[in-house]
Amino acid sequence: MAWSPLMIKYLAFLFNFLCAVLGIATVVINVIAIQQIDPKEQLILGIYIAVGSIVFLLSFFGCFGAIKENICITWAYATSTLVMLIISIVLLFVFRMHFDEASLTKLQKTFAKQTNTFDAMAEYQTQLQCCGIYKLKDYGDASITVPSSCFDKNDTPYKEGCLLKLESHNEEVLKGPKMVGWMLMVIEIGAFTFTTILGVYFKNERRRSAY
Repeated sequence: MAWSPLMIKYLAFLFNFLCAVLGIATVVINVIAIQQIDPKEQLILGIYIAVGSIVFLLSFFGCFGAIKENICITWAYATSTLVMLIISIVLLFVFRMHFDEASLTKLQKTFAKQTNTFDAMAEYQTQLQCCGIYKLKDYGDASITVPSSCFDKNDTPYKEGCLLKLESHNEEVLKGPKMVGWMLMVIEIGAFTFTTILGVYFKNERRRSAY
């Protein structure tokens, strides 16, 4: 059975409304997460905050276009939603690749500065309770004395490497942003689909009324 114009209109309005809700959620969740990661890694979350804000604002135009049956606003919103959808897809891909590679690169650069007199890894090893990039043996392989930051209060060395710990930390902190990112992408697909269908319907109605 074909969907009625009224049903398409309501579905377009619903998905636009959900975009607004997820836009707010994207901003809030990423603002919380951005405070828990390295300042050098905050750019992507900052972009997500901007995307969430734009999606939230655009959703009002989508809802208005659906209610008022305004063809110009409807098509403008559909085009804008497509652009934001493409950005969301790219961000989700970059998001995963960036943080996985960034963790290793960051630790390798920091460990390269480690010497017998300067503990460059102290911040990571103390905060994450880890030792070396992969394990304590990294220091022996590099002919560097194991620093005090590799030991707990009982002088017991940390067994886990900082790479695994840092990746686990990022995975935990970024769980929310990733989840809301996927949800936003799915809702954007729905909003774009039904808004486009609605735009086609409005265009056909205008064409019919011209005759």
